[in-house]
Amino acid sequence: MTAVAINTLAFHGYPLDTALEEIAQLAHDVEPVYISKYDPTLREEYFTENNAHALLQRLEGLRLKVTSMASHMDLGQPESVDVFRRRMEFAKAIGARVILTNASQRSREAAFFRNIERLAAHTEKLDLVIALENPGDGQDQLLDTGIDGVGILKKLGSDRIRLNYDFCNVFTYSQTRRRPEQELELVLPYVCHLHLKNVKPLDRGWAVCGLDEGVINYRNLFQQFPALSSIPMSIELPLRFGFDAQFHFALRETRATPSLQSIRTVLKSSLDYLTATLGN
Repeated sequence: MTAVAINTLAFHGYPLDTALEEIAQLAHDVEPVYISKYDPTLREEYFTENNAHALLQRLEGLRLKVTSMASHMDLGQPESVDVFRRRMEFAKAIGARVILTNASQRSREAAFFRNIERLAAHTEKLDLVIALENPGDGQDQLLDTGIDGVGILKKLGSDRIRLNYDFCNVFTYSQTRRRPEQELELVLPYVCHLHLKNVKPLDRGWAVCGLDEGVINYRNLFQQFPALSSIPMSIELPLRFGFDAQFHFALRETRATPSLQSIRTVLKSSLDYLTATLGN
């Protein structure tokens, strides 16, 4: 069975070190998250060799491994190449083989392709893979669906640029109109990493929930597409966040920081469900 990481977003609202300590009690793999959408205090000055070394020491002390690092941003911006290169170097320094990101807006398509070609060259130097993720909300994204992602990869023609496939994002970005099983057969050969989360309906929107209690039936998906079980994956459960009725994703104002025990319960239930699913 492939390694399953836990994404640090489950512990949003707590210090990173708390998240790492908690994850170390549940799994051997962690997916660190550095995304300004979730952490408005994030500064580019953080991504230094010294900080990477300090984090790696902490990870080794907790016996945690890193396969992927999430660092989503718009790669179509003028400064994106320099900014993302630093994040790539940071990811490599903490042991990651894959760095996850968004693509860009359709209005910045030309800039995105110029930038990603330069970044692809840098992946060769670092022996790293960039995984573009299908988005969970918004509109007019260049990578709208997994099929769009395949088109981008074919145009680039680089084995260093692949897809991070988020099953639940297919459902929420399309506002319930699409599901992953409708495109997975075509998309799967281009996927190098998976994000697993789930949502369940509320009175006026959708809440992020455990893998075993939402609208995405992972057991059926893994049975229908057995190759999924051999792809590196992480459980991504930003439990403090959710979607409103228009599928805008944001921190739920009425949602206090969950207790550590409640987060542990959701993660343990999700891990047990996934272990049984992969075992079958």
